[in-house]
Amino acid sequence: MSPVSGGRKPAKRPKSRRSLRPRPPLDVARVERWPKLLHGPIELSDCVVHGQVDQDLVVLAAKLTAGKRSVGVEVVVNDREVDVIELHAVPEDALAVLRNGFEVTEAPLTPEEFRSQVESALIAKADRDAWIRERVPELLKLGTDPRPDLPERAVQLRRWLGLPAYEPLPRMSSADPLPLVLPPPVPVTGFRLAVALAEPDDAIWRRLEVRSDVTLAGLHRILAAAFDRDEREYHRFETAYGGFSVDAQSCEGDRFDDEVTLGQVITSPGHRLVYEAESWRHWIRIERLVALPEAPSCLDGERAAPPAACEDHQSYEMLLEALRDPYDEENEGLLEELGGYGFDPEWFDKEVVDERLARLG
Repeated sequence: MSPVSGGRKPAKRPKSRRSLRPRPPLDVARVERWPKLLHGPIELSDCVVHGQVDQDLVVLAAKLTAGKRSVGVEVVVNDREVDVIELHAVPEDALAVLRNGFEVTEAPLTPEEFRSQVESALIAKADRDAWIRERVPELLKLGTDPRPDLPERAVQLRRWLGLPAYEPLPRMSSADPLPLVLPPPVPVTGFRLAVALAEPDDAIWRRLEVRSDVTLAGLHRILAAAFDRDEREYHRFETAYGGFSVDAQSCEGDRFDDEVTLGQVITSPGHRLVYEAESWRHWIRIERLVALPEAPSCLDGERAAPPAACEDHQSYEMLLEALRDPYDEENEGLLEELGGYGFDPEWFDKEVVDERLARLG
């Protein structure tokens, strides 16, 4: 018997009305309900970018907090454009989009970097949609948009992130977007880059570490070594600040690639640019910032680059088909024409690539 109660049963405390009410689930599906989810100043935290090494697709994720309520926001960026915007009642769910069954790389972002990358992707999407409405409006009639509420979601996300309203320009995402004025060089650091050819079904890619103050002309030499190409071939970079090429006079609006550093056109994990070598198109993405490397190096990769005789994706596919039956009389001619003798499409040797990089000096 308790010396305090003296055997008396404690009086029952009345249950509060609040505890009797079942807590309603957080509905994040309908856009018109989004403004009701968060009230007051928005705090942005847990910002990350992650993606698969062999795809030009990344997910920007973060936690939005107002008062005592938090939600997760997931922004899928595909080829520099916003493709999906989703909210998650459990913030951690926004960080697990690509982790289920995929090998992904992930890097933290500052809130400023997250806002900048979301804004760039929103602008690219808005510009492309404006171009379609102005130039080929009949495309809008061919089928229903799988994400018809994406513009509404974009507007609300802009408000939460404090991004200014934007009046789109009717241009394609591949066109040279503004601004053309280059930012000043940032403090020198190291970049871990994922570089992959855009077209083959079996990904051909390299993971490299380079200095941020390398010029785009110098980066071209590094990429030529990484993919075993002649560095004298024509090449061009497409960036958020316009085009840069070895022969700027042949492309209207381009500037020379030795006039800009890599760190001026991409600055943080998730940022991307396009690299063209002859008729082969590549994408380049920063995976993470690293310690300043003494020299460029190759960390990983898969598959050999197409032989020099393969001028485009179609000829490369013909070569792969011929390699499946190399003793066929017709295929023998193709192998000779397309540089297929001794070529192994699955070959990759990191040490060989590093030896080529070391010879760059």
